[in-house]
Amino acid sequence: MVFAILVLVALAFMVRLIDLQMISAAAMNEESHEKRAVPVTIPSVRGDIVDRNGNVLATTDERYDVQLSPKNARLNKGVFTRPDVERGAGTIEVTADQAYAEIGSVTGQSGAEIKKIVDDAIDENPKSDFAYVKRGVDLNQLQELKELQIPWLTFESQHKRVYPNGAVGGNIVGFAGQDEVAQAGVELSQDECLAGEDGAETYERGADGIQLPGSVVETKKAQNGGTVELTIDLDLQWASQQIINQQVDNVGAEYGYLVIMDAKTGELVAVAEDGSVDPNDVGAVDGDRRNARAFTSPYEPGSTFKVITAAALIDQGLATPQSTVTAPDNWQPQSGVTFSDWFNHGPANWTLTGTLVYSSNVGISMLGSQMSPETRYEYLKKFGVGQPTNAGMPLEDAGMFADVADWDAQTSYVTMFGQGLSSTIVQTAGVFQTIANDGVRVPPSIVKKCDPPEGKATAPDHGDDVTVISPEAAAETRKMLETIGTDGLIKDMAAIPGYRIGGKTGTAEQSDGQGGYRTDFVYSFAGMFPMDDPQYVIVATVAYPHGGDGTAAAVTAFHDAAESTIRKFHIPPSTGKYEKLPIGDELASAG
Repeated sequence: MVFAILVLVALAFMVRLIDLQMISAAAMNEESHEKRAVPVTIPSVRGDIVDRNGNVLATTDERYDVQLSPKNARLNKGVFTRPDVERGAGTIEVTADQAYAEIGSVTGQSGAEIKKIVDDAIDENPKSDFAYVKRGVDLNQLQELKELQIPWLTFESQHKRVYPNGAVGGNIVGFAGQDEVAQAGVELSQDECLAGEDGAETYERGADGIQLPGSVVETKKAQNGGTVELTIDLDLQWASQQIINQQVDNVGAEYGYLVIMDAKTGELVAVAEDGSVDPNDVGAVDGDRRNARAFTSPYEPGSTFKVITAAALIDQGLATPQSTVTAPDNWQPQSGVTFSDWFNHGPANWTLTGTLVYSSNVGISMLGSQMSPETRYEYLKKFGVGQPTNAGMPLEDAGMFADVADWDAQTSYVTMFGQGLSSTIVQTAGVFQTIANDGVRVPPSIVKKCDPPEGKATAPDHGDDVTVISPEAAAETRKMLETIGTDGLIKDMAAIPGYRIGGKTGTAEQSDGQGGYRTDFVYSFAGMFPMDDPQYVIVATVAYPHGGDGTAAAVTAFHDAAESTIRKFHIPPSTGKYEKLPIGDELASAG
């Protein structure tokens, strides 16, 4: 009977063993794994934003929080074993007090301080499983702490977006908020490139909650974000911001912009705005200054756009720089349409060049009227007016530009001298880039490429080149611009010894938002250099000065930016000979 009972018990154990190890094993393993396996997110690192030379404009500072389990630090007096590194074999026992001292030697705390963290947590909750030891340690400290192999010590990654150059380029770089969520600028527009993809791993823990050695399994590899390279030059961006800030302060202006563009490639090497945002301290500036206003805030450009009318006339074969017009200071071309020049004068016999030198609204309109409104509209479109740039920013305004079918009589005339429409300063730079580049408009760009950690770098599509005017028409237009820069009213302010300069001023009325115009103006100067082979286009705008000459401020900003560009890119002095074009009547009163 005893034997029979033993056999029956043995059979029962055997059946149960077969059930546990074979029949129910898979289901039980899965159930137990879910209870003991701990999922852990492996955070990816957001990519850097760099300038054209690789200087870092935005990066991620990786920091780590050091944590412990108070209840497990107390369990069995916190004693644990780890490999004996000194002997290279076997294990050694480590007490909690020893571990506290080792941790503190890395974090800069005393063993007593760490013990107090544990004691305080246990006093508050005997089952406490979490307390911070130290927050924000660096990667070297993290590695040292991991090498201690303390089972009840854990770590959590903390990423913080930092901008090493502060407000320099802040309007372009933008910023990311909490948890690195992109909010403005290139951070937002290029988020797909910059954002990484988090990975995942799991580890198994025992009944005491402590990680089981050797149980870590990576289930998904983290993919870090790519690097975005911009076209701007950090040094030139800094200089440009200093220049425009100074000119805005000098004349008490409401705002100022300054853009430097490569005439051959359309790359924007500097886009400066007064009072630019510091991405490290976004709250320090008003909300309207947190975006790139050079791309989002169009204004009526005024007389800088007279070059479009002049270039179109030459391209159409309707005029040359020497073509003449007799222009009064006020003109009423048809009933209900009237406009004036900016200064009083009698009937003046000017060439087309002279109408630009003296910036005559009447003269350029009388000559431009040889073209139909539809023809002039098409030229404005080809020069990029009314079309948002695709330079790489999240917001790029198209400006105000009504269809020609909707033009009234006044609009048909005033668009010939840059009123009745609006553009951003980047669009205006594109107009002068076209003239500098033999009539071919290259779309402006601020983002050069995305370079992922793995794989091939990719360049964004900024659009196709557009042939706007013939190379001959562009060359003739440049001669007129050089006459303005060399012998015009602003020659003394614009001159740079050894370099041939060309450009056009603009003084523009702006809407008051109530159907009328403000009584103060936005002043601009748009130019290029060196005129023997233009390499760079610079546009400076100073708006609504309350204590000085806006034109002088804009031309001075151009001049100083041109000198900075010459120094930065080692542009050699001009060659060839400047040939002054005939202007017509020389009017001293215009000065």
